[in-house]
Amino acid sequence: MNTKALKLAAVAATMLEDFSPTEWVPLPSLGLGIRVLVDDGQQQLVATAQTGLDRSADTGSAAEAGRIYDTMYPHAGFAWPHLRAITEVDADYFGTSTSTTVTLIEPLPGAPVGDQSIADVARASSLAQALATLHSAAPESISDAGFPVEDPSRFQFQLLERLDQAAATGRVPSALLQRWEEEFEKVALWRFLATPIHGAIDETTVYTDQERVLALSGIERLRVSDPAIDLAAASALIDPAAVPTFFSEYRNSRPRADEHVITRAELLAEFAVLDWLLEAVDSGDEEAIQDAGELLSSFNDVLFSQDTSGPSVTATDPPAPSSDHDSAPVAEVLPEDPESESGSAPEVESLVDEGAEPDEADPTDDSHRP
Repeated sequence: MNTKALKLAAVAATMLEDFSPTEWVPLPSLGLGIRVLVDDGQQQLVATAQTGLDRSADTGSAAEAGRIYDTMYPHAGFAWPHLRAITEVDADYFGTSTSTTVTLIEPLPGAPVGDQSIADVARASSLAQALATLHSAAPESISDAGFPVEDPSRFQFQLLERLDQAAATGRVPSALLQRWEEEFEKVALWRFLATPIHGAIDETTVYTDQERVLALSGIERLRVSDPAIDLAAASALIDPAAVPTFFSEYRNSRPRADEHVITRAELLAEFAVLDWLLEAVDSGDEEAIQDAGELLSSFNDVLFSQDTSGPSVTATDPPAPSSDHDSAPVAEVLPEDPESESGSAPEVESLVDEGAEPDEADPTDDSHRP
């Protein structure tokens, strides 16, 4: 018996007056904590239990972000989470060191991309169209709601600052440092109008079927910033052969995007390697620092190697970039019971699993009762 999932279902049964679930089904964690689908025969909701959440910065803003999405994207071809209820339970209830935040949201269609790269043209194009829609809205409602607004020059300065920090480690090859310094100091490249961005695109927040993007979760990181942040993060989810299609479709779907947005996205994707080094240094993990340094050296060799008998060798894809460059810390995951790791049925997850242009030129098939 998955006792923590059962406890979560019991909490969920008390959170809404008009919702009295009679069945529950455990769902895969997705790195978010304990998750269950609760059903009262008329509607289904997804309950999630997480520790270490800043309710004002994370789950609290998810509700507001959902309302803003409803206003800005009434005709969008994809869905997003709608927070129905939120509560906290004492640490003793789940046996954790801190209190646990429990949320109830409506299920999202499709399933997260996960570890499988998007290799087909249809889904790569659909993701480009979704991001073009996100980036094309006017940003005023986002800033008025108190979500972050990042000035382009400030973002450029932050990149250069991180580059200096990385250089100080002595782990970044000089040629790579020089390349990034030159690119990040180009004034024209970083002169753009900030737009609404998703801010947390990754393999857990993009929901698809076999043909298109159906939903985006993680919307609490909504802010006004460089659209290249989303594009860089999304490109890491796509098979290299389909990336040109992704960028081309984005251009076609958003013709008024600034002329350097794709170049910045490609640079930010490269910069993910350096971000990994800085994260390793911050954590003090010597093994991770060594690995990051070796990867930077390998990336440098590939990027600058020349084949005298043929054309230049193109760079291989760097690790997936973080789409959230200036966000609150990620919440810790509430550990699941050991028995919840087995007996999963992916087909259930695929059905119910939860998640004016401003530009210049594991679940089981058995139901349980809480």
